[in-house]
Amino acid sequence: MKNQSLLTPVLRWSLAATLALVTTLAQAETFREGVDYEVLPQPGKIEQPGKIEVREFFSFSCPHCFRLESFTREWKQQQANDVNFVLTPAALRKDWEPLAHAYYVAEAMGKLDQIKPDLFQAIHVKNQKLFSQSDLARFFTGYGISEEEFNKLYNSFSVRVKVRQATALAKAYRLRGVPALVVNGKYQVKSNTGKTFADMLEVVDFLVEKERGAGIVDMPQAQRGAGMGR
Repeated sequence: MKNQSLLTPVLRWSLAATLALVTTLAQAETFREGVDYEVLPQPGKIEQPGKIEVREFFSFSCPHCFRLESFTREWKQQQANDVNFVLTPAALRKDWEPLAHAYYVAEAMGKLDQIKPDLFQAIHVKNQKLFSQSDLARFFTGYGISEEEFNKLYNSFSVRVKVRQATALAKAYRLRGVPALVVNGKYQVKSNTGKTFADMLEVVDFLVEKERGAGIVDMPQAQRGAGMGR
């Protein structure tokens, strides 16, 4: 009985290690460079060194970005503390610039969590035409922000710089469209291979684990496990 009590934890550990190895090998076969993701030619700067960054480039005018929103919202809640999720409104087209400005205005006012889903809904569900500065200024009045205050922030140096930086980063990564998911400034998840949004986030999970395995972050084992389930 004594030997059995000592053996059981060892067997459990061995089984867990074997399952982890099988899972890793399966993922290695399932997610391949050039098929499921690509290595960016020039690594980009991440926002919080020491954490694994998952950055989504998007536009409020993009219907695919609107649909991805519900997936990333759930996915974020399941991540460990070493993962930093960053939204970036990439104005890859001139007509996307007002919406990128609106994102940073909402952020500056501390109302991004409230305005972001409502703006998506207004454009893609209610079919409201919110593509100009004046239209967006009127929309923001519903959140206690006057048109004058909106316009002042919209044209402010800080907001204009953030819009330029977001667009410059998207171009540096050679993005051709949105939504685009970039992991730790190194890998872009490929979206033109018939994958669903859930499939794409599984590739993100794989790349996050790849960065952990490379020793990018140092965190307790218990916390690592928190980000692996979905």
